[in-house]
Amino acid sequence: MLSFEKRITDKVSNVMDDMNKQVKDEIEKQKERIEEDINAYFAFLEEDLRSKMTTIDIKAEQNHNNLEQYTPAIYTQNLARRNLIRQTWGAVGNTSVPQWKTYFLLGQTRNQTLTDSLKTEKNNYGDMIRADYYEHYWNQSLKIQMAFEWAARYCNFSFLLKADDDVLVNTKQLIDVLQSKSTPKKGLYMGNLHSHPYVRRDGKWSVSYEEYNQTHYPDFCSGAGFVMSYDVVECVVPLFEVIKPYRIDDVYVGMLAKKSGTIAVDHSGFVAPYHDYRTCNFVPNTLVQHRATGKCLMKLLKMHQIWNSKK
Repeated sequence: MLSFEKRITDKVSNVMDDMNKQVKDEIEKQKERIEEDINAYFAFLEEDLRSKMTTIDIKAEQNHNNLEQYTPAIYTQNLARRNLIRQTWGAVGNTSVPQWKTYFLLGQTRNQTLTDSLKTEKNNYGDMIRADYYEHYWNQSLKIQMAFEWAARYCNFSFLLKADDDVLVNTKQLIDVLQSKSTPKKGLYMGNLHSHPYVRRDGKWSVSYEEYNQTHYPDFCSGAGFVMSYDVVECVVPLFEVIKPYRIDDVYVGMLAKKSGTIAVDHSGFVAPYHDYRTCNFVPNTLVQHRATGKCLMKLLKMHQIWNSKK
């Protein structure tokens, strides 16, 4: 009997050791990603200063250095991503795409130091929109609501691109596609299409039957990046009172689109990574590419510039 109990105890201990190792490995991967984002951003600043192509706001850079000393790692990572976007595809005054304007959408935090840091960043750049919900991965549908309501109320636009902060956007190429005669100017909901997708009952994206009792979701475009025309955005905003936020944000957008009678369409220019987060593949004619940050983002942007110059 004791021998049996010992085997059980040893088995449980081995399982726990394996789980702890997996957690430690994931933490190390996250640290590496954070360091890569930060290093790429400062490498970009150094190159930019050397070439003297643009004027860097030294005050903002100093604030960034101070923030690093006491804010959580995840904020440092997202700050580096936002700053790299500000200096690349989301840059203000980009003469190649004068019709383009980038805003960052953020919720609230319960950390007062982080709250103060975000206020400083907002004052420095003036491109951040804050909502009254708390930031959480499963609160992304609230961010969708905030984005659409704000854009419909305050912006004069033809198309809206919703994108995560870990994507590459080939802005000139995207503008060219949207201005093409073959692209509908109304009723457009375009991206990396998930057609008739199964509802997952296990894993990261699992939902219970109480949350959603169907076997398939409506068609939707990946939430990493999709485009909607103004009329679609304006049409779905009133539906927020009809269809309550769903935990998976891109599925939620698909639900809203279906209710509004809008058909989601696929475009090959919206690219997802081939394998894992570390894969950095150049795909010609990309419009939006998910999971392109840090050095990978810089590498791909340069490759797209070369590719576009040869077309």
